[in-house]
Amino acid sequence: MENLKKVKICLAGNPNCGKSSLFNNITGLRQHVGNYPGVTVEKKEAFVTKNGYELQIIDLPGIYGLSASSEDEIVARNVLIEEKPELVIDVVDSSNLERNLYLYAQLSELKIPVIIAMNMTDILENKGQKIDYKKLEEKYNVVAVPIVASKNKGTEELLNTVTDVLSKKKTVKSVSIDYGKEINKEKDTVCQIISEDVNLVLKYPVNFLAVELIKKEPYALDKIKSAKNSSAIIEQVEKSNKIIFDLHNENLEAVFADKIYDWIKIVVSDVLSKSKSVKKDFTEAIDKIVLNKIWSVPIFLLVMYIIFKFAFTVSEPIVGWFEAGIEWLSDFATGVIPEGIFQSLIVDGIIGGVGGVLGFFPQIICMFFAIAFFEDTGYMARAVFIMDRVMRKFGLHGKSFASLLIATNGCAVPAMMASRTIDNPKDRIITLLVTPFMICGAKLPIFALFIAAFFSKSSTQAANTMFIFYTLSVVIALFSAWVFKKTLFKGEPGYFVMELPPYRVPTIKGLLLKMWERGWMYLKKAGTIILLMSIIIWAGLTFPQVDEEKLGEVSEEEVAAAQMDQSYIGKLGHFIEPVIKPIGFDGKMGIALIAGLAAKEVVVSTLGTIYSMGETDVEDDEAVNSLADKIASDPDWSPLKSVAFLMFCLIYVPCIVAIAVFYREAGSRLKWLIILFAWTTVLGYLLSFIVYQGGRLLGF
Repeated sequence: MENLKKVKICLAGNPNCGKSSLFNNITGLRQHVGNYPGVTVEKKEAFVTKNGYELQIIDLPGIYGLSASSEDEIVARNVLIEEKPELVIDVVDSSNLERNLYLYAQLSELKIPVIIAMNMTDILENKGQKIDYKKLEEKYNVVAVPIVASKNKGTEELLNTVTDVLSKKKTVKSVSIDYGKEINKEKDTVCQIISEDVNLVLKYPVNFLAVELIKKEPYALDKIKSAKNSSAIIEQVEKSNKIIFDLHNENLEAVFADKIYDWIKIVVSDVLSKSKSVKKDFTEAIDKIVLNKIWSVPIFLLVMYIIFKFAFTVSEPIVGWFEAGIEWLSDFATGVIPEGIFQSLIVDGIIGGVGGVLGFFPQIICMFFAIAFFEDTGYMARAVFIMDRVMRKFGLHGKSFASLLIATNGCAVPAMMASRTIDNPKDRIITLLVTPFMICGAKLPIFALFIAAFFSKSSTQAANTMFIFYTLSVVIALFSAWVFKKTLFKGEPGYFVMELPPYRVPTIKGLLLKMWERGWMYLKKAGTIILLMSIIIWAGLTFPQVDEEKLGEVSEEEVAAAQMDQSYIGKLGHFIEPVIKPIGFDGKMGIALIAGLAAKEVVVSTLGTIYSMGETDVEDDEAVNSLADKIASDPDWSPLKSVAFLMFCLIYVPCIVAIAVFYREAGSRLKWLIILFAWTTVLGYLLSFIVYQGGRLLGF
């Protein structure tokens, strides 16, 4: 067996540079997803064998620079400096070279070999431009490999270059940025004093540390506290900082950035040339329509409607197969397991509960696929830009909408984490408070269930209903943000700047990977939290058991009703029923809502367990197999009650995990947690009351 050399490689790049596509091309399905130690920023890594090397490829969060102001940048910087990778692949959007090379310049100062994966070269060619790679390497010491990640072109050449650098067949020299005579002098002086402490030299790149110290970055200042000559370093840093500031009379971050961009402009003007033939810029042409002040919002709403229409239309036959499969499994388990407690646990508790959630899995993954499609085309970045105009009127900006979009795309937990990119603390807290209103992947099964039960005469009706609730979720979030801005957080929202990627044709492989990754998270939850809660709900409905002899000769439905009344959960349902009766709910609905605090999908699994155990007045009809059919046939439910129920599910307190993340992201302050509980509960109850009682008055 070949003795492989193990090497750690980091994949870095700006957001929307195609880094994820390249990572997928290199790793395929061999990815491991988790969190970085001590933080909840997602970590992706994979192990790939190439030319005698086992490459541990770590996909860093998308960042614009190493002067960390967000959690993503902090994570990326810490990994690069403290984990000391052997090599960095910097993915660069070649069609936007000046902006992307800024990160490369900073990476070069870390004294780690950096190879540029020059992505989107097809777009560059369409603009009638080309890069002189030979001059780039020979004159500026920049090693770059042209790739087109969306088409998986150049991936092998890139990996071969990586192994050539690792084996010393090819040399990568560090780029030296000329900051000017005065700054260079001060930087060299600070470097000299730092170099007097051997431990600092071994742990950190001296040039990078010196620059960060002169800018008085907290990270760098913290690293020299334990140095033997820390007082001498700090004294020199103060002198150098003052000298440079007096020379330029502006923020030192901007001074150093300007010098880097001066170097970039020289490089780009020298190696980037224009050919005679220039193809039409389709991105610019499409953006004239998509970003038009009049048409941008209607187009955005149309895109969201297309997503829902696609999800319900494509998944409709597959949902039927899933429901039939779950029904067959239930019948099979009933036939092979002897009647009794164990059969009830398997059939009613596990299959009835978890199966109720899994029945809507096709709709979930179809939704994920559709959203991933618009993400990969580059449209979703524009959606954030478009909604910035709307959200500013409510006291928020585009980055807040990015969090709401992430919640819709999957889960409120990563959406809340994404709020870390918002610099203004007030805007960040508001974003955290309104994010739970979005219809996340966990809420989708609830909406899918009741839409299937009462609003699914056609896929168009189902899509229309889902679209209305999605729009309503945004309206409620914006209304809540407006209330918070007018009462708790007065002042203007922070400015929002973002870079729009070019339009691209998504790859089937990339779409399927995203769909599977998000779908797999859903399945894992079904196999853990939902399974556990289904068993707990089953136990709560099963014990204490009713004495059937005392009941005498009664029907199975009457036995089930008596068991429900006597069970622990039944008693809890009767206890809370007076509180929720004004909004149209009975005890079993209240129990489902309480169980939903563990995870929103548990609302469906709880109802699945209740109906599996026979606590309904459903007519004896062989066609009534699925949970949606059972609910639709239950006289305790109605279209009006289902709308009120969905309204409450849309608004009320998020799941336990989301609450924990909210508390931490909000600075572990009890005040914001109380406000979250109070606002979501009161608003949810009030709107459900208006829907139910108003609907009754109107004769529904």
